[in-house]
Parts: sequence; structure tokens; C-alpha cells
Amino acid sequence: MAYTQDDFGHLADTVLRLLRRNATKNLARVLDKLRPADIAGLFSRVSDNRWLQLFQLVEPQEKAADVLTEMEIDIQTSFLERLSDIELANLLAIMDSDDAADILEALTEERAAAILALTGTKTELSDAAVLLKYDPDTAGGIMNPDVFALPAAMTAQEAIAELQRRSDELEMVFYLYIINEHGHLVGVCSLRDLVITPPHIQLADLMTTDVLRVTTSTDQEEVARIADRYNLLAVPVVDESNKLVGMITVDDIIDVIRAEATEDMLRMAGITDDSVSERAGVLDAAKARIPWLLASFIGGILAVFVISSFEETLARIAALAAFIPIVLGMGGNVGTQSSTIVTRGIALGRIEISRLWHVLWREVATGVLCGVVYGLILGAVVAIKYHDFSQPLLLSVTIGVSLLCSMTIAALVGGGIPLVFERFRIDPAIAAGPFVTTSVDVLGILIFFLIARFALSSVLGVA
Repeated sequence: MAYTQDDFGHLADTVLRLLRRNATKNLARVLDKLRPADIAGLFSRVSDNRWLQLFQLVEPQEKAADVLTEMEIDIQTSFLERLSDIELANLLAIMDSDDAADILEALTEERAAAILALTGTKTELSDAAVLLKYDPDTAGGIMNPDVFALPAAMTAQEAIAELQRRSDELEMVFYLYIINEHGHLVGVCSLRDLVITPPHIQLADLMTTDVLRVTTSTDQEEVARIADRYNLLAVPVVDESNKLVGMITVDDIIDVIRAEATEDMLRMAGITDDSVSERAGVLDAAKARIPWLLASFIGGILAVFVISSFEETLARIAALAAFIPIVLGMGGNVGTQSSTIVTRGIALGRIEISRLWHVLWREVATGVLCGVVYGLILGAVVAIKYHDFSQPLLLSVTIGVSLLCSMTIAALVGGGIPLVFERFRIDPAIAAGPFVTTSVDVLGILIFFLIARFALSSVLGVA
């Protein structure tokens, strides 16, 4: 069964009680009924000194290997330190090669080499060792080299027989890839087409030659975009010579999407994975966050100097100080909205850099429209609140126009900075955090006081 959040909470409580009572037989029966992903989820609810006790009750070993691959990364990394090299080598030997490669990547080079030496020439880990030569964030690093491919001269009947013969070896078969005598990818066909085709038809006559593929150096985020755009369940991976070397299945693509979305979200907040790990210490979390806060700190210092340069204006018109928070706050919100929308659009491939001016125009126009609406509302509030001011209408218009300009500039900055970052091949998610916030705050407060000084000095003699 699939557990809801509440159901899983009750399950975790039951497991904890059984662990405390050392009721190993009852606990083993509970674990036997659970899927590997559910067991892996229990490790975040159990204290780390109970992890080995829980893991050793998972049977058979193939299921234990699946549990290890399903663990959250920070938990998996800590748990690997508790396994001996022999125990880990035995688990890796029965995993799919791409999963084994991911775990070997998390180990130190020395330990990974020692474990590979222990396993000898076992096929799965030999394939995993090959995957380690690729960047882990590329298609080569996440692919599964066990891909089902057959020669174009084979008939449909022969292909079905081969698929049945090798079914136990293959992780997932969504498509049948067709290769030539040199191992180059030349076509693809669906399993449905294979089954309903007359037995004597050759794969060369059945296949589609327009195959969507990626190379081993393709970034994993681009792989996810391709799978999403074309609704693929698997993406073939080829090398520079178009030789088929692996495939990336939908489960790995989902992991990529989740990891990239999490990374972008954290970067937009100006933090890193290290600082949000539940097992990170206070000092480690602070070290990870302090550098990202530097941009905001510098922006705050700049804002202090900007405001101090308008002290005389503030002294003459003290009412201006009351509106600094709303001008900065509204501008900051618009900037964050624009940067988030643009960053997300770039990540999903919906915004192309070639359409830069169109994207900027849309964000600026949106900022202007929002600024007009809230500028009018704020202007009305000013006119009512400061009706006894010597020039209430002028003050009202000044504050309203300042808010309009602040929100417009915020939209331009929020939409523009991620596009500039993308142009220079820097992750635009970084721009959505401290950079946009700092820029919008400094520019917003500067615009506010410049407009106030210009508008009010002409009538009231404010310097």
C-alpha cells in the first residue's frame, strides 16, 4: 500500500516502539511488508545509533540494496560510514550500475578504490567504475549502461524472443533501440509497435530513424528538459561517435528534476545544501550562509549612505521616513517575483535568451501596471493621512510616483539580472536571491529620495 503522511507517521511510531523493545522478530515481519522506499524513509525518523539495527533486519539482500539507494543523500552519506567495506561491496555488487556509481561517488577516492578492488571483475561494478569517469551532473554520470538494443536486421519475432530471454537482466524497457553493426544508434521503436508487428518484419522497416538522444556530456538538467518537452519515458545516451552507451530512465529524470528544483530554490534563498541538512551543525550552517549574506549586508550599508545623504530632506519633510518601508517592501516583492518567474522560465526552457527584449518588456510593463495600481492607492492614503500638510496633493503625488518608479525599476532589475547571468553561463538562480534584493533596495531608496527632493524642492524650497 501507499502510505499517506499521517499513515507513515503512525508506521514510524510503531517501528520506534519495536526497536526500543528489541522486538526483532515482529519488526522483521513489519519490514518484510514494506517497500524499500518506505523503509528508507524510516531512517529519517530513527536515531542514527539504531540505523544498523534496522538495516540488518531487511531481507533479502537485494531489498536491502534497494533501501540503500532510496535513502536521502545526507542520511545515506552518514550511513555508508557505518558499513564495512565488505558489507558495502556485497550490496553494490547486486545494485544496478548507475545506482552503484552514485554511491561510489559519495565515498572518498581511497575507499571507493578499495571496494572496487574487493569486488574483482563483477559486471555491475565494472560498469559503475566506467560511469565514474563522467561528471556526475551529466548524462554520462546518471545513465544506466544496461540498455536494450538490437541490430536492425533482426525480425520482430526474434526481437521479442531476445527481450524475453534477457528480461531478468534489464532494469526497465520502455523502448527498443536499434543499432547498426558498429553499435551506432540508428532507430527506435516502441514495445507496442514491436508486439503488433507481423513476426517476419525486420526492425529496420519498423523503426523510427528520428531518435531524440543526448550525449554523455549533456547536462542532466537539459536531459530533464528534453524528457519533459517530448514526454519521453527514457532518453538514449550516445558518445561523440553516436555509439549507444546507455539510457536514462524516467525514475532518474524525476530525481534530477527534484534535485535541480531544490538546488534552485535554495540558491534563490541565498543558501546551500550544506546549510539546510538536518544533521549539519550550527557552525557548519553558519559558515555556509555567511558568504551569501554578504551581498545583502553590503546593500544595507549602501542604503545607509544613500539615506544619510538625504538627511536634510528628511529633516524638512519627516513624513517621508514613514514611507521608506512600503517603497522598499513593494519594490523588493516585485523584484523577487520577476526574478523567480524569469529564473523558472529559463530552467524549464520556456524563456530563450534570443527573446531578451520581449521578456524584459513584459516584466517592466507588468511592474508599471502594478505600480500604477498601488501608487494610486498609496497616494490616496497619503492625501488622507497628511491632509494638514501644506501641500497634501503634491506629497501624495510624490509618494505615489516614487512607488510606481520603484516597482518599475524592481521589475526591470528582477527580470534582467537572471537573463544577464544566463547570458554569461552563470546559474540564474543565484541572481534571484541576494543580488536582486540588494540591487532593488539600493535603487529603490535612491529613486524615492531623488523624486522627493526634486518634486518638493521646487515648491517648498527643500534642499
